[in-house]
Order: sequence, then C-alpha cells, then structure tokens
Amino acid sequence: MSYKVGELVSQYQKGERESFVYKINKGFYVELYRKDLYVRTVEVFERSESYAEDVAENWVLRILN
Repeated sequence: MSYKVGELVSQYQKGERESFVYKINKGFYVELYRKDLYVRTVEVFERSESYAEDVAENWVLRILN
C-alpha cells in the first residue's frame, strides 16, 4: 500500500534502487522503488525511526529483496 502522506524523514538511493522513510501518526513506513517503479511499502509502525532507516538502507544495498 502506498500512503503518499506524512512527513518525509529520509531518502536513500544507490544505483537503480531508492527508498523513502515517512512518519505518520501510526509510526514509520518505508516505500521501496526499483528503476523509479514502486515495489512495495514496508510498515514498521511499532519500530523506531532508526529501524525504518535500516530497512531503507538495506533495500538500496540489496540486503533486502
């Protein structure tokens, strides 16, 4: 699900992969993109901002697929 709302907290990019960390009332979520195409949203509402940023970074580093 793509929320497209909330405050953009951080953004990561490497090669063809990009990720965006957003904060909403429920918590954080991360949107993942490959070649500018939306892949999926990872909801990490119960986790910290640091955790959400780790998810985003792991995506662009190809640790998360």
